[in-house]
Amino acid sequence: MTAPAIEHSIRRQTEAAKALLADLRNRGADDDAELVADTIEGETNLMEAIEEAIAELDECDVLVIGLKAKEAEFEARRKAVEKRAERIRTLIEQAMLATDQTSLKLPTATLSLTKRAAGLIVTDEADIPAKYWVEQPRPAPKLDKKALTADLREGGATIPGATLDNGSFSLTVRRK
Repeated sequence: MTAPAIEHSIRRQTEAAKALLADLRNRGADDDAELVADTIEGETNLMEAIEEAIAELDECDVLVIGLKAKEAEFEARRKAVEKRAERIRTLIEQAMLATDQTSLKLPTATLSLTKRAAGLIVTDEADIPAKYWVEQPRPAPKLDKKALTADLREGGATIPGATLDNGSFSLTVRRK
């Protein structure tokens, strides 16, 4: 039975059971729980509808468990594909750098390498002066990497515990 059919069956049988219960109340017999249960079971298919609903719940649980496993598998596959794509991009960048190519026009894409600004490398946070730390309401202050990077780039300052890397390249791929 399909989920909508199960829902319809339970609703229909519940209405029938409510009608029986109202009839038993009118007769003053609703205080006998065993009589009520026997009457509902004998006069309606509510118990069978509930059994089918329980089976459907079990099926839903199985599907949820299976789908979660598939999601984990697909996440692992997605991460592997992302790593492969990153390796390929790196190989293209290396090939272009090795051949002094900053731009390539291909039939399917235009590739260009652009020099990125030097990025911050924190070698030892303990050596970085207090002015580069942002006070946090909880456990510890947070390093103000923007201010630290700006002073290293613009001021040419030597700051203990931090330095700039040589920068890197960024590959841009535009599809035609």
